[in-house]
Amino acid sequence: MEHPSIRVGAIEVAVVCEGYAPFDVSGEMPGSKVDWADERRRHPWSFHDERSWAWHIHAFALRTPTGLVLVDAGLSPFPPAEPWAVHTPLERALAERSVDSADVRMVIQTHLHADHAGGTVVGGSPRYPNAVHVAHRADWAFFADWDDEVAYVARHAMQPIADLDLLRLGEEDGEVWPGIRVLHSPGHTPGHRSVLIEDGGDTLLLTGDLLHLPFEVANPGAPSSHDVDVALACRSRADILEEARRRGWQVGVTHFARPFGRVGEHGWLPE
Repeated sequence: MEHPSIRVGAIEVAVVCEGYAPFDVSGEMPGSKVDWADERRRHPWSFHDERSWAWHIHAFALRTPTGLVLVDAGLSPFPPAEPWAVHTPLERALAERSVDSADVRMVIQTHLHADHAGGTVVGGSPRYPNAVHVAHRADWAFFADWDDEVAYVARHAMQPIADLDLLRLGEEDGEVWPGIRVLHSPGHTPGHRSVLIEDGGDTLLLTGDLLHLPFEVANPGAPSSHDVDVALACRSRADILEEARRRGWQVGVTHFARPFGRVGEHGWLPE
């Protein structure tokens, strides 16, 4: 699906979209009273139909003056939990954004769920063979201790990277590429990170999975069914969104059908 690129100073930010699958809204916000009809009126682009929202799979390609960086690596070759409504294979999605996998110099993994890390491999080999892959050490340890399909996908995707010494694990916040910083924002997973891009006086926050639905922008304390540590995720979400609102940052969201916008006084303002 086509999404326009934006610029952050000299850095071009392109959306690599594999499409979307419909997710039932009924299980999304446990314990919260959500007027889904009102949400559909306010954010019609976010929904697939009256019962489901459009769960997009985006990675972000950053063309910087010092090289090509990806934030997340897509889902392929692992299927989504629900059937695709619209699908573009990752190879084609990359080509449509003029991304040659051999040109990528760094892949920043916001976390190691399959829809963010699954695309790091193709046929058991690194899809981005010339890239350093950056992830938080807590996520690597967390998924090593799991024995289920989610952990299998995370490790299956990332183990070839580790075996070839292409995986850089760390815990600190800070710059990982000129103009690009990682910020630990745990709760969705223990090592979840957001990414801050700054250049020429412009700032873009890529939220990773701090957000799934626009409702969470206006209600950051609402529990999400997608988070491992719900209370911690709510705190991370509230803190970072408040800073984005206060500083007027542009924001990019992996799973939004319209990925770019800002945090307004009363919720999400798509661009």
